[in-house]
Amino acid sequence: MCKVYDAISLGGSTPPTLLKNTIMNKEKIIIKALDSGWYKLELTDKYGTYVGVCEQTLEDCIKYAKYYFSGADERKRKNDSWGECVKQLVEEDRKAGRSWE
Repeated sequence: MCKVYDAISLGGSTPPTLLKNTIMNKEKIIIKALDSGWYKLELTDKYGTYVGVCEQTLEDCIKYAKYYFSGADERKRKNDSWGECVKQLVEEDRKAGRSWE
């Protein structure tokens, strides 16, 4: 059995920016207490990128969540850059007569 912690149960020790669970910007944080004594942390940043990790304490969960949310813009920039790179490679392949379809 696991217990799900929401923004209210985490209380004042959690920064308000981590308590968001909105549809508009997609930010979401879910912390579940596992039977093993660890916590499962599920995060979705404002761009919809998801990550799930396990941490030993609630404090570690909050630290990781701060780290993850603070890197959202950089992660988005890198993902977009990678997407553009792949797009250019596909175009070059098509010009060379190779097709990936």
